[in-house]
Amino acid sequence: MMKKLRIILFQVAAFAMVIGDSCGADQAPARETGGFAVAGHAWTWNKGTLFDAIDQTAALGLDSLEIFLMGMRISAETGDAVLDDATPEELIARIREHSQAKGVKFVAPYIGGKQWTRIGQDEAQLRRFFEQGKKLGTTGFTGEPMESQWDMLEKLLKEYDFTFAIHNHAIGFEADYFGAPYPYGNPAKTAKKLEAQHRDKRMGICFDTGHAARSGLDIVEVTRACAGRLRSLHLKDVARVQVNDVPFGTGRVDVAAVLAELRRQGFQGHIGLEYENFESPTFGDDLRQMVRFVREWAR
Repeated sequence: MMKKLRIILFQVAAFAMVIGDSCGADQAPARETGGFAVAGHAWTWNKGTLFDAIDQTAALGLDSLEIFLMGMRISAETGDAVLDDATPEELIARIREHSQAKGVKFVAPYIGGKQWTRIGQDEAQLRRFFEQGKKLGTTGFTGEPMESQWDMLEKLLKEYDFTFAIHNHAIGFEADYFGAPYPYGNPAKTAKKLEAQHRDKRMGICFDTGHAARSGLDIVEVTRACAGRLRSLHLKDVARVQVNDVPFGTGRVDVAAVLAELRRQGFQGHIGLEYENFESPTFGDDLRQMVRFVREWAR
């Protein structure tokens, strides 16, 4: 009798664990890689469709995917239909069905410059993205809003209990919608400004190490300076001579040192595998090496 009871209790506990892992669509991925939550990134496969990106993410053994709300084609079957803030609910349902079938959830959709230009100071326009985020099962965004939009953004983050990670391009990046020199080239300065303005902790940093390396920044030092505000990374290594992305451990970024700093911080966000060396003849192998690098680093 006691043996049967132990078996029943074990089965109940196992079922509870499964249910727990399936809740909260924007939580850290259940399948950790090297102790970190690692996500695919739709931009890595932007020459294809969203369904392709979902399939490739699952093939890498990852269970989450950063997407972007900037007009990526959804699938071959849906023709010219794209994913953005206006994608109708019936297509969102098809997207969710495909992602769930592959065991992939969406995290931190990117809102681009054209979208921020359209949003301006119109809260209703920004709210469209939050509502779309809810339908996609996410609870956070990534992007580069104008600082004049921070108040409006922060208000909706509190209302929806979403997070937002400010992404960096390279120093000197041309983005006309700012109407001034590009402000986000050094994420350490952005994190410092968030702190100085006592912004809600839901507002943080998405650190793109590739753009920072190409700007000559000390990647480990910036990672350290963003502690407490670091929500995600687009973790990249960059060629020592040229500027293209390369597999981890073969370029100028000390990826192992970055991972060590993340562990020191108790980093709870995710690492996005955005790989922009689209012409690499070993593209698929490069991505597998990057996943393997993170996994083996932790051993």
